Amino acid sequence: MAEGREATRTEAAYTVVGVIDDGAELNRAVADIRDIGVGPDDLTVVLKRTNEGEPEPFPDGTRYIVIPSDRRGLETPIGFAIAFIVIGALFAITTPAIGIPTFMVFGSLAAILFAGSFSRVGVEPILTEMEAPREEASSWNEQFEVGKVLVFANTTERRILRPIREILQRGGAVYYLVDKRLEPRALHLATLYRARGAGAERSSQEIRES
Repeated sequence: MAEGREATRTEAAYTVVGVIDDGAELNRAVADIRDIGVGPDDLTVVLKRTNEGEPEPFPDGTRYIVIPSDRRGLETPIGFAIAFIVIGALFAITTPAIGIPTFMVFGSLAAILFAGSFSRVGVEPILTEMEAPREEASSWNEQFEVGKVLVFANTTERRILRPIREILQRGGAVYYLVDKRLEPRALHLATLYRARGAGAERSSQEIRES
């Protein structure tokens, strides 16, 4: 059963955040939210994909951020970690007086880099950057890591808040109402796309953000 949590209004800007299953429920919810008048710049879907270049079946212009579901992009830190170990070992062998302390320092740096290489890319940097409510963001991140998709619908019109919530509930989503605009940006190996075309001709235009 869908659940709801609402925050007290403090300004005339709102974000309805849906935590929803991937697949048909997501696609239907995105299309229905667009149909009630939420524009392409006011709706963002954040999802995880192994093949991040594969188009998503969303209405034309819909923003969606793809986070890679692997450890791609971590080859550089792993390479640096190996280099630190090799250089430190050479120093330790050739000039033990300064080489051993140097090896210890380089070894510590290598350990940090190796530890980071075992971490998957997640949605947490995006939630932190847009200053999402801390308690809710923690829950969103946990759900995202187990396969859920995040939907952010922005509006300044109170009249469409209820229709958005009802759409998400019909898709079995948990929804949250935040009393400010939350607009996700692509950070830390994530990529922002806009859905283009229709049917079999659908494609995605990659738009990278810093």
